[in-house]
Amino acid sequence: MASVPWVEIREKFQAALTLSRVELHKNPEKEPYKSKYSARALLEEVKALLGPAPEDEDERPQADDGLGGGDHALGLPTEVVEAEGPVAQRAVRLAVIEFHLGVNHIDTEELSAGEEHLVKCLRLLRRYRLSHDCISLYIQAQNNLGILWSEREEIETARAYLESSEALYNQYMKEIGSPPLDPTEHFLPEEEKLTEQERSKRFEKVYTHNLYYLAQVYQHMEMFEKAAHYCHSTLKRQLEHNAYHPMEWAINAATLSQFYINKLCFMEARHCLSAANVIFGQTGKIQTTEDRQHRRT
Repeated sequence: MASVPWVEIREKFQAALTLSRVELHKNPEKEPYKSKYSARALLEEVKALLGPAPEDEDERPQADDGLGGGDHALGLPTEVVEAEGPVAQRAVRLAVIEFHLGVNHIDTEELSAGEEHLVKCLRLLRRYRLSHDCISLYIQAQNNLGILWSEREEIETARAYLESSEALYNQYMKEIGSPPLDPTEHFLPEEEKLTEQERSKRFEKVYTHNLYYLAQVYQHMEMFEKAAHYCHSTLKRQLEHNAYHPMEWAINAATLSQFYINKLCFMEARHCLSAANVIFGQTGKIQTTEDRQHRRT
């Protein structure tokens, strides 16, 4: 790593992110994942330049890797260990790369490889998972593993990952509370770091996604009361942060109203339907935060 300027490593990472955001339909018809594969190659280059993982140079998995790896998997308290010093910093940067490699493989329908990279991300961050530098990345990795296991219809495993994320978010907000670093900031120069407001917005969006996935898992498990609670929380947070697609939001609100009707909670049902009608009226008219971010990516 010493022989390669840090600015070059940063540029490779940013180029990989740009390629990752290319929409599939913009690739050649016969090579729909061309940009994804190009991004993957750059991420692998960055990984090689960073060097081997500080504690996993022989790549032997630890007994508590992935799910079940310590108290965090049970939603129990964990202590705050800051990612300080060059060894910790390298581990965190490698974890960022492993995360993006995991998402990349999942996007190209290589789920087993994607899972492997995401678990490596968690392994690298385990000690620092509740720190200001790592909490957002750790939760995002667990959220993605929750989605992956849900798609495999391993709902209990999905639930465990997602509930762990929720517990870590709540513990972090209670004990620390300041907006944490966004994962991309580990490859940004100091003058380009995000504002506290932007960090907060991104972290809250990560948590909103966590609640959304939990609502789906509880629905699948026929825990309808809990699913409705998490669905309501998700819809409320999306409105508060102006981060929603009107059509999708309206459909979810209308669906939630059916739950309330079946429970004979007619006031709540009416409220959901009224809100759905108002938001549906925004379709094609109002560009939300979510829409703007989607266009940028």
